[in-house]
Amino acid sequence: MKGAVHRGLKGRIGAELRLRQHNIDNRRGIVDADAQRHFVIDDVLPADVFDRLVERVAGETSWVRSSTTWRSGEAIGGHELEARMAEELAYLDGDDFIAKLRAVTGFDDLEFVPAVDTNRLSMLRYRNEGDRIDWHVDGSIYLGARWAGILTLVEKTFDEQAKLELMPHGELVNLPAASAPNSLVLFQGDHVRHRARPLVHGEERIVLSLLLSTWPVRTLNPFLRRYQSRVNLTFYGNPDP
Repeated sequence: MKGAVHRGLKGRIGAELRLRQHNIDNRRGIVDADAQRHFVIDDVLPADVFDRLVERVAGETSWVRSSTTWRSGEAIGGHELEARMAEELAYLDGDDFIAKLRAVTGFDDLEFVPAVDTNRLSMLRYRNEGDRIDWHVDGSIYLGARWAGILTLVEKTFDEQAKLELMPHGELVNLPAASAPNSLVLFQGDHVRHRARPLVHGEERIVLSLLLSTWPVRTLNPFLRRYQSRVNLTFYGNPDP
């Protein structure tokens, strides 16, 4: 779905119907074979930007902890993150950063979802033994192609492979732990199964979670939006406004 998309009334109706069917298919384990690519951008942030961000995160105390049958860890939602770390995160809103992502993916209309969405740019931390998120595909509430980004800030692990794992086309993909810090993994998380393996005592993982779309307009479907609000409440302790 590269390039311009017809976004008039007819295009909107068609997109809404496709999104509804896509979420139904997701629950049945049906994903798009053409949406299984992933990209890794090493050293995605300038070194000084990365170092300042890691230093700032080390002293952060506003984490929201949650534990369910499928996920255990801590998070800071996008609204809280912007209020607390706007200066350290400013580079991600610049033209250079989004241009880099468009060049890598080949989607020239890729952009961040609106700031009203707490998932636009959030932070996740795993530091207790057993913290993890199980295999899943994400839901989607946006009319365009949905792209997730995982930008690793801290990857302290005893394993040679990073905790993030992907399964495009049903094949396991591991990433080297040594090169994980300051790398960005981009993939269509509503099509590619992924997880973060459980931590053992003494490990820690902190990542920025990015959400982008080629048509970042929210669905009008109240059921999809309600489901996303429940996810937000679980992760961040605060549903979307």
